[in-house]
Amino acid sequence: MSLPENYTLTILGAGVMGSAVLSAILKSKPSPFPSHIYCCTGSSKSADRLQSTYGDAISTSYGTNNAEAVRKADVIILGCKPFLCQAVIDSVKDALNDKQIVISLLAGWTIDQLSSAMGNPNIARVMTNTPAKYGCGTAIVSFAPVLQGSESVAVRDAVMALVDTVGMALELPEKNMDAATSLVGSGPAFVLLMMQALAEGGVRMGIPYEVAKKCAAKVMEGTAKMVQESGEHPEALKSMVCTPGGTTIGGLMVLEDKGVRGAISRSVEEAADIAAKLGKK
Repeated sequence: MSLPENYTLTILGAGVMGSAVLSAILKSKPSPFPSHIYCCTGSSKSADRLQSTYGDAISTSYGTNNAEAVRKADVIILGCKPFLCQAVIDSVKDALNDKQIVISLLAGWTIDQLSSAMGNPNIARVMTNTPAKYGCGTAIVSFAPVLQGSESVAVRDAVMALVDTVGMALELPEKNMDAATSLVGSGPAFVLLMMQALAEGGVRMGIPYEVAKKCAAKVMEGTAKMVQESGEHPEALKSMVCTPGGTTIGGLMVLEDKGVRGAISRSVEEAADIAAKLGKK
């Protein structure tokens, strides 16, 4: 199984996540690159906004016109809200076929549920996050059984090339997807809360907010880069920052006293439990 050389990509639900992935694809131009990209939205206002933003790089549609864009698709990125998924699929049902490759960005919807709803076994389930819009996102990809054989290598490679444009794409079994939904999908909100807290601590001690915000963001960016490039365990790197009787160990003891480590880990657990429930109908 392979994609046509000049394949057509349709983004069915070009909202926050759909447009984030669109932006990443247009910036990175992966190979193979789609010959035409259609973006389907729910209203003329959102379609006009997309067209104004991306110009001739895309074509847009909305409402009943979405069916034609889906009919032309070789690859469909399903980017609508999970609770709207069934209604969106029903609205374009007659335009779907079992040869199309479907890349789902929906939290909660399993490969089996999507395959049944769309009448198509060729499903790649993806969880990514909003930093994808800036090319520094993370994505976890799970493939349907029919796409896991050696005859589907070209399709998997094409899907991974599209998804990797968000920043980094990794493949995991579908059983890990609820956890990935929490860690990858919800993770940016958890990190932003921590960033806000760092900045506000700086403000509390007299640093102007704009300066504190920039410092907090750069501290988090630099620390993440240090972990990625050193390959060291975060605990080892953390110990390197601490000096006997110093400021860092004092601050860390307060965080441990307040249970911050456990609270962050439990937030990932809670979000994963909610993700699992989203797919139950």
